[in-house]
Amino acid sequence: MQSSHVPHQPVNHVFVDFENVKSVDVAVVGGKNLTFHLFLGPHQKKLDVEVVEALLDNAQAVRLLRSPKAGKNALDFVLAYHLGQAVLGDPKGYFHIVSKDTGFDALVDLLKSKQVKVKRHADWSSLNFNGLPKAEVETKILVAKALSADAEKLLADLKKTVSTRPKRRKGLLGRASTVLGKGSSESKCEALVEELTKGGKLAVDEKGSVSYSL
Repeated sequence: MQSSHVPHQPVNHVFVDFENVKSVDVAVVGGKNLTFHLFLGPHQKKLDVEVVEALLDNAQAVRLLRSPKAGKNALDFVLAYHLGQAVLGDPKGYFHIVSKDTGFDALVDLLKSKQVKVKRHADWSSLNFNGLPKAEVETKILVAKALSADAEKLLADLKKTVSTRPKRRKGLLGRASTVLGKGSSESKCEALVEELTKGGKLAVDEKGSVSYSL
């Protein structure tokens, strides 16, 4: 009796510059055939409960790494080191850097010149696992999810102020803070922008420019 041949499925290794993106897509954490590396700065002390739950539920595939020192590019060098180690350990894998920092592009170009499959993603909405043979890609079904009350509040404000909608991400975060009032915080405003991005209501490119689909 002949044994059926199961094709090799490359592992997707995701490296998250949390100091830069300040959010985690919990749906990615639980992905199949994937390792998840979350890099934090020395002063980042808090994670959302939902994120912590996802990390614990998938602890076997998760690594939480903290830069030992603060400073410009300190975390970037830590991430680059661990990425290099991962490439040595799995040269046939697929590697994804989630960061808005274009400084990683030199590293990406260098690794690509060595035939390493690697890509930088400016945010979670652009993260995909393109490059895998079609037969090896797990189809990701996006289930429509109701927006939170705060997200609906921000969405309503954006819809009625067409001419003054923020054109940059920084301005959009400021608008979110204004709409939330006393209940606002940097992390909460970041989460609202992320929620509207995932919901297809807006998009933020690598330069921070915002486009709307309201």
